[in-house]
Amino acid sequence: MFSFSLITVLCLSAASIFASKVVEGSQPVLQKTVEALFKERSEVMYPGSCKIIRSSLRQSRMCVREPGLHKILVTAKEQAINACEETFQYDRWNCSLVFNRKARRSVFNKIYRETAFIHALIAASITHAVAKACASGDMTRCSCLGSFKKNTTFQWKGSGCGDDFKYGKKFTRNFLDFKHAGADQIGEILKQDVVVGVDAIGEQMREVCKCHGFSGSCTTKTCWKRLGPFNSAMGLLKKHYHHAVKKKIVNYTTKRAIAPKVRKRTNVDRKNLVYFQKTPNLCLSTKGRVCKDRDNCATLCCGRGFVTKKKSVSSRCRCKMVNCCFVQCDTCTQDVDYYVCK
Repeated sequence: MFSFSLITVLCLSAASIFASKVVEGSQPVLQKTVEALFKERSEVMYPGSCKIIRSSLRQSRMCVREPGLHKILVTAKEQAINACEETFQYDRWNCSLVFNRKARRSVFNKIYRETAFIHALIAASITHAVAKACASGDMTRCSCLGSFKKNTTFQWKGSGCGDDFKYGKKFTRNFLDFKHAGADQIGEILKQDVVVGVDAIGEQMREVCKCHGFSGSCTTKTCWKRLGPFNSAMGLLKKHYHHAVKKKIVNYTTKRAIAPKVRKRTNVDRKNLVYFQKTPNLCLSTKGRVCKDRDNCATLCCGRGFVTKKKSVSSRCRCKMVNCCFVQCDTCTQDVDYYVCK
């Protein structure tokens, strides 16, 4: 009886250790790259061809083949972080790297809901940046993708240029070394989170058309696929964040492939983000945060209340037309209220 209890305790300890060691040296390229791109908030450049991250051999070769890739990665990093901070600025988690300053718990210590979201976010941003770079000509190993359709037999040379989402998706998987992210449960789940992020970009594809003909008629129409701004995908990504599914770690004592029976038990809807650990209490990190309005304070301030302050805001006012075509405005200043969590 004692030995059975001892084995049980040891197994549970192993589970805890394994779950908290996802950032060790044996960490796959996928996790290292996502963490590096989200953590690095400065303009520091690293040695090597990729410059923006400490790249793996595979990534270095990709950056050598595509000299402008490091600029595209900079774009991907910046648009991901900026969009995240703008979207979550009035949420308890505002895309910070630690959940609260006192505990110093990093968002990457375990696989929290926020960790799953970041993996989807970075994958989505790389896919978007690469697809756009293909259309603009900033990447030389792909080209703009035009799904041109003509509704008449009139011959016209297409000049429309579509965003190559298909190439962006393929590139993201290769750059993150998707195949070698691990066949254990953590690897399988993080790959699913990446796929959710990439697919969120694919859902933003829209058809853009241009008419051609005499006197503004549309005798010929040329159409191609185009992505919207990256921020247009944030609504869907945030929805995935709120609907993320928590799963228990089943195969936690080893990183070998999951057995078919275990894989069947751990399956979830492939359209959902998945995480393992419950997010620590975020209320400790909201002190001093600015609310969007009084109603937002009720949630953001965790019931502690808020302080009303005033600030001066300048805006254009009393505008009038001068000399036919020139608009002249005054600058008006007024005091407005804003709210800060206690």
